[in-house]
Amino acid sequence: MIRPVPFGRGLAAIAMLAWSGVAITAPPFADVHVHFNWDQREVIDAGQVAAKLQAAGVEFAVAAGTPSELALELARASGGRVIPLFSPYIHELGRRDWYLNPRVVAMAESGLRTGDYHGIGEIHFMVGFQPRFDNDVFVQLMALAVEYRVPVLIHIDSGNEAAFLAICRAYPSLDILFAHAGGNLYPSHIRRIVEACPKAWIEFSARDPWRFGGLAGEDGHLLPEWRKLVLEYPDRFVTGTDPVWRVTRTQSWDLADDGWDYFEKLIAWHRAWLADLPEDVRRKVSVENARRLFGRE
Repeated sequence: MIRPVPFGRGLAAIAMLAWSGVAITAPPFADVHVHFNWDQREVIDAGQVAAKLQAAGVEFAVAAGTPSELALELARASGGRVIPLFSPYIHELGRRDWYLNPRVVAMAESGLRTGDYHGIGEIHFMVGFQPRFDNDVFVQLMALAVEYRVPVLIHIDSGNEAAFLAICRAYPSLDILFAHAGGNLYPSHIRRIVEACPKAWIEFSARDPWRFGGLAGEDGHLLPEWRKLVLEYPDRFVTGTDPVWRVTRTQSWDLADDGWDYFEKLIAWHRAWLADLPEDVRRKVSVENARRLFGRE
């Protein structure tokens, strides 16, 4: 049974109740970074994921699948609550070889042309390793995103913002989401991206304080430099949970991905720091900016 929380108790109280596992009525939330992958499907089905999103008060979620079509399966099961992205990882181990496979481009073009997919991503890069940013498959995917006017979600493991700046400057008309702010880069880096790239969006799927801890303090409040940056640029940030891999262990390829078991805890953590923002800014970062980016206004 849904237990409404009196308005006067505030958003922080809502977040704490959710953290404890109590079902609550919460403000709208757009989760711009979830996955439904083959190794998650071993332990949870699309209908169960859709039910979790609904119960958590997620207005809509943006999902990538590995293989790609699993995002479509989740979208169908959610009754339109999920916006599917085309993932270049078109088979179970596609993250290893997508950039060598021209079939990726053909499948992306087909899925965007039919309207099955509403963006591209998540695409992972690690600076100094393959693939390079100028590989032909990636360049063609970006050209498709420009042609079909859809956003691209990019994850870059790097010590600074230079790599992402190179990409966003190469595609100035394209909406590009920088994944995991607060996890892989910090406010000084993100400020340079926001200032240099008017079409870049910063998403806070830093996932949780147990792995990253770069977004909020031990008290759950947004760290001061992040708060300052968000208040300066409230129209440029969105939020996601990225519920992949058990947060208390190192990633292991021989075990099923139980990340959805932790979804409620992750979203409650995000709601807690969002509650620390002024109401108008909280609404933008938690849902309104994502509505604008994904055409849900």
